Amino acid sequence: MKISARVTRQKPLSRDIREAVTKSLSRRAITLVEMLTVIVVISILLALLMPALNSAREASRQTNCSSNLRQIGVALLAHAQAHKGLLCTGAFDWQRDGSVTSIGWVADLVRSGTPVGQMLCPSNEALLSETYNDLLNLDVSSWASEQPGNPSTWTCGINHKGRVPETLPDGTQRRDPCEQIISTESLQTPGAARDELVFQAIFRQHFNTNYTASWYLVRTGVKLGSDGNLQGLGGGCETSPLARACTFGPLHLDRLSSVDVSSSFIPLLGDGRVSQYLERAFGDFKQSIPLVLAYTRGPVVNPSMDYLTVPPNTAREGPNGWWALWNRTLQDYRGFAPLHRGFANILMADGSVRSWKDENNDAYLNNGFQADPANGFADSTVELPPEDFVSVPSLSRF
Repeated sequence: MKISARVTRQKPLSRDIREAVTKSLSRRAITLVEMLTVIVVISILLALLMPALNSAREASRQTNCSSNLRQIGVALLAHAQAHKGLLCTGAFDWQRDGSVTSIGWVADLVRSGTPVGQMLCPSNEALLSETYNDLLNLDVSSWASEQPGNPSTWTCGINHKGRVPETLPDGTQRRDPCEQIISTESLQTPGAARDELVFQAIFRQHFNTNYTASWYLVRTGVKLGSDGNLQGLGGGCETSPLARACTFGPLHLDRLSSVDVSSSFIPLLGDGRVSQYLERAFGDFKQSIPLVLAYTRGPVVNPSMDYLTVPPNTAREGPNGWWALWNRTLQDYRGFAPLHRGFANILMADGSVRSWKDENNDAYLNNGFQADPANGFADSTVELPPEDFVSVPSLSRF
């Protein structure tokens, strides 16, 4: 029996079909030149769009920053209403004002339910206050004998330990973290245990900010003696407009009502400038990250930026009297930073948030200083005019 094998041969494509396939393939093919052209066009479009996208992103951040400041303003007013007109208890400064978890505007607001540490300006590269260098590194053994409930034991009149320890119903104690650091010998000097306590009990509990308080909010005005110089405590305590004892302390609503200018012209808090860098890594933060200034420096001499010292035997009256000398000083507002495309958000005492422009792009807001190498101003352009932004040496009479 013969088996025949049939071989099926594929018929060749017709000429018309081959031409159609060839044309189809030719239409799909992209040459290198065409591909490069498309890439260039896309790159140009992205380059045109990026400034607009960045501008929109920064506008959103500025709005967020302004909203945070406005909420803080509401909280400060609520504190004043609950504490007989006192807007806050001081600066976020452990050395000059006391325990940062018991005293100061940050502590006041956190303890009343406003999580200040979560309300940061998103445009600021600095995420911490300069106060953290003190919290982590300061040798506080000299404060160990202080008693929170006994002002006569406080160093230079400052309660560095804060609240008195409280015994809870279960027998445990609720202690101020600053008191723990000062009272525990192993924590008095820098180390890993202290780092962890600061991170967990202070930072993670929202005691932080990247806004800078104005000198008016935390100091109000200078206290002067009959010779026109600052009155201090003596005994080795600091004598400067930064020292709490040399001033009238935190701002009170009564002071605002007695000033001859509108509260809308008096700054309370604003975008903070980098003043230091973190000296030790802790928690999630690396060493050398930027830190913001706690509060502005107060009245200084124009243009040297030095604090005023009145020469001996200077009379109060006259064009060269100490009253005139003080009134020629200006507030040092270089602690406020124009972070938002040349603008700085600043909370004013009437609760409004205003944006102030750095007109000459020197990264400072000038309130009347003559340009000088000592102050860093590029020129004498006035960006914070005195009729709109108060710069007097004191909101209290002297």
